[in-house]
Amino acid sequence: MRRLVITAADSAFGMTVLKKLCEQGLDDFEWIFGTYYDAKDALDEVLDAYPELREKMKLRKVDMKNMDEIEAFKEDLKGLETATDFVHLPAPKAFPLQFKKLSWDVFRDHMEISFRSAVLISQEIIPAMAKKKEGRVVLMASYYGTEEGTPNFLAPYVSTKSAVLGLMRSLAKEYGPKNLKINAMAPDLTDTKFLDEMPQIMKDTVAQNSERGRMLSADEVADVMLRYLDVDLEENGKTVVIK
Repeated sequence: MRRLVITAADSAFGMTVLKKLCEQGLDDFEWIFGTYYDAKDALDEVLDAYPELREKMKLRKVDMKNMDEIEAFKEDLKGLETATDFVHLPAPKAFPLQFKKLSWDVFRDHMEISFRSAVLISQEIIPAMAKKKEGRVVLMASYYGTEEGTPNFLAPYVSTKSAVLGLMRSLAKEYGPKNLKINAMAPDLTDTKFLDEMPQIMKDTVAQNSERGRMLSADEVADVMLRYLDVDLEENGKTVVIK
């Protein structure tokens, strides 16, 4: 039986993945344990629409900047059978600002929410997976965290997503020999509420410069994420860049 841990289950990506899992059927899942932060109402709508998900779903509210809440979540995980799948999605909203105008607090928020949480929760989940010699991990990076995709005026976001990519490569190197599939996704800008604070002109420019001529949808990203959660991957330590 599969057991999925998904952080930021109330994000656009998280809810889309959950919906698609329900559409495919949850018979193979013993449980799904998700964290949420500020969109519980939207997540409840998904649970109401898919009663079978509510039966499988365990939830905990976790502020990824709060160490006590992260530790409480890790304690919950210790009381459960080892997860077979882990998807880590948390990220603060990105907004453009010149480097000289950035305070360290902005960098710290990005690093704590996206990177530190990935490290701490992975330290609970991945070694347990390694003992079972089974596990699939997907970390959410960004095309903006790659050398090719680095934009202007998003230094905290770019720095953090680059760190997530480095973490993925390191974990894949260490745990790949133990039959763990550890990967990262690096999508371009995606049309979700995450971009609410980004100027429209910047979003329009990204859309025009994209190979698609538009921004990505959460559905497109979730489809690739679900493919990564299947057992048929032959490689680990791989980044999928979706432009």
